[in-house]
Amino acid sequence: EQIPEVSVRYVASPGELRRPDLIFLPGSKNTMGDLKWLRQSGLEGAVKRLSKEIPVFGICGGYQMLGERISDPDGVEEGGTLRGLELLPVSTILTKAKERRQVRGSVNGLGGSLASLSGLPFYGYEIHMGRTEFAGGRGRGGKTRGLIVASGENPNVYGSYVHGLFDQKEMAAALLETLAAKKGIRLKDGGLLDYREFKETQYDKLADIMRAHLDMEGIYGILRQARLE
Repeated sequence: EQIPEVSVRYVASPGELRRPDLIFLPGSKNTMGDLKWLRQSGLEGAVKRLSKEIPVFGICGGYQMLGERISDPDGVEEGGTLRGLELLPVSTILTKAKERRQVRGSVNGLGGSLASLSGLPFYGYEIHMGRTEFAGGRGRGGKTRGLIVASGENPNVYGSYVHGLFDQKEMAAALLETLAAKKGIRLKDGGLLDYREFKETQYDKLADIMRAHLDMEGIYGILRQARLE
């Protein structure tokens, strides 16, 4: 959204989706319910068709949706088992315990259409309910917690539990350069900030506005005199 040449659209129907260069399936408060909506709205079919041509990247709940199935034996969301989009060879079991952690690492040996992300560092956080594992022994290793995965059967489909993965300007730039190269265009250099840096600039603007229009000395005086009961 910081780059004039890049447009980001939030869509709710196949007609709005059209043919983008990349599809993100974001996180969800109710993965099973949103997966049903994705199916009923017709977006599931549209995403699956487009995944043959363009990258599809699921984050957290979107990652769970891309797998073969989501099971909810404890009724954390809606109970039962629901078929996923079947674009990644993983299955998810929802659990009552919520995973919360900050993560840091690097992308190792990523294949497929976004192989250019390999070797780049990342940091972010996980906050989800569920355990995701490769189905039937397929894929790379066992549990997929926090990893970016690409199915060998479809080199355009990826998923990760890591929120903030593309907040780092190196990751965002590599992603955009790959998409631009596929279209035979180049993006202008410069202007891209780490999202963390960008947020700091916005906080600074807010602080400047508050200082200009509030009696800060009076506020500091109130804080100095405050007592906790």
